[in-house]
Amino acid sequence: MHRPSLLVLLSVLIATHAFVAPPSQATLACLTCIATVKGLEPRVLNEGDDVAKHEVKALCLKEAPTPAAEASCEEYGDDEVEVIIDLIKKDVPPKTICQQLKKC
Repeated sequence: MHRPSLLVLLSVLIATHAFVAPPSQATLACLTCIATVKGLEPRVLNEGDDVAKHEVKALCLKEAPTPAAEASCEEYGDDEVEVIIDLIKKDVPPKTICQQLKKC
């Protein structure tokens, strides 16, 4: 009985397993947004409207899962920060907030 070569074994493994595609930029923006909103919740509940735009960007950059996701952090303007703060105070879930911001 002979053993299959390593090349044949690898070919079979490659042919039978699907490759997982890396997350899209849209998925990264959504994940980053949700993590950012979750990180902001305690701050907003303690500090209210005093959470500044630069704090949101800093937290977003900290929460970004990859360097590619960091680009979405630059998109948070004053209007988006106001929406985030307002909806957190209304106890809206992070994913719903991010959907409203069109990040998910």
